[in-house]
Amino acid sequence: MLQEHKDYNADRVGAFTADVTDPECSFPFPEGSLDIILMIFVLSAISPDKMQICADRLAKLLKPGGMLFFRDYGRYDLAQLRFKKGRCIAENFYARSDGTRSYFFTQDEVEKLFSKAGLVCQSSYVDKRLQVNRGKQLKMYRVWIQCKFERPK
Repeated sequence: MLQEHKDYNADRVGAFTADVTDPECSFPFPEGSLDIILMIFVLSAISPDKMQICADRLAKLLKPGGMLFFRDYGRYDLAQLRFKKGRCIAENFYARSDGTRSYFFTQDEVEKLFSKAGLVCQSSYVDKRLQVNRGKQLKMYRVWIQCKFERPK
């Protein structure tokens, strides 16, 4: 669908699907060839026992000096606190009613995961926000983890 859009330019970006948790699944480019990887609410949907595989595979795709940008759910985010009984699959890992899954990270977990994959943490931040829905008079306490990692030169 993305590749069919009139503004899609294959010379500037490559769109593809891949199972990053499957070591046998290949990518359409060689290891050590990417400048940037964006992981925005990706890792939380992956089973915790496969997260290190994912981090290791993605780290290898970066060029020396390449950057991986990470943003995902933080521990005790409103989304975690609202899960009903019986939705917990494993510690801090939940099944949503639509079948998707969500893991809620600590800052330390994320840093260790990518450090073990050979990346160096350039910045790490716990983004805590109070969002207010004035129409419904609802306060929502949100927590996200945001990090920037670099493959050593």
